[in-house]
Amino acid sequence: MKIRGDYLKGVTLGTMGFCTSWAIDHKGSGHEWLEVVDISLSVKNLDSRFVGTRIVHISDLHCSRTVTDKYLARCIQRINRLNPDLVLLTGDYITHDVRGIFRQKAIAILAAIHSKYGVYACLGNHDYGIGSVFGSRQDNLLEEFIQDADSIGVKMLQNESFTVEINSKPLHLVGLGDLWLNDTNPEKAFARVKKGQNTIALMHNPEGMPMLRDFPADLVLSGHTHGARNKLSAAPNWKIMNRNYHAGLYEVHDKMLYVNRGLGRLGRTRLNCRPEITVFTLC
Repeated sequence: MKIRGDYLKGVTLGTMGFCTSWAIDHKGSGHEWLEVVDISLSVKNLDSRFVGTRIVHISDLHCSRTVTDKYLARCIQRINRLNPDLVLLTGDYITHDVRGIFRQKAIAILAAIHSKYGVYACLGNHDYGIGSVFGSRQDNLLEEFIQDADSIGVKMLQNESFTVEINSKPLHLVGLGDLWLNDTNPEKAFARVKKGQNTIALMHNPEGMPMLRDFPADLVLSGHTHGARNKLSAAPNWKIMNRNYHAGLYEVHDKMLYVNRGLGRLGRTRLNCRPEITVFTLC
């Protein structure tokens, strides 16, 4: 069996953690390190007018020195070829960005997304600033980023909801602030959403699921984990702990939860975990 050279480059560089354009088949017709996960999703009490809706979910771009612009641009091209009805984003568009340079690059990348009913997003911990791991935030850069996203047609939902009309029927989208920054406020976010209405929630960190137990969301989309089953916890004594939700589809508190592995990465390692574009077809 003959193995294509560009596929070998994608797999080799991908497994080593280098997010390069070689990791994506530019024709979208062959093997690629980037994985497009196609899921027919059965949603409870789904209105018949939403059946067949195609939703693309991406997360954790981490635009930075180690995740190239060309790679992320190729990812967006791959998304556009999927002809999505909705594109939903779940945070960490940059990694460490003191001056806002990579935020500007991320905005330029996101501006290229095409979607019939729009692009909607929530924030991740890194989007709040370089000190987010320690609970500090750069509100000036965050506000500018949200405004810039709005200017290119990406609706950034920070503890708020937005209603999209699909086939003359309202679909409610709810975006939560980040858990690590103590900015997750479901009472505020769901204030205009009533029980019984089809609702999708965007929440970067899936560990916030217990906070959504009593709020109406048919589907919750998250990222943050990069597919890793374990995490380093500072309490107690810097132990390695198992995550409750690390990748894929779960049922939690009568809600569907999907954890996306992300497009980018932190640092220079991403072993045995392919970057992901998820495509949901509602049924």
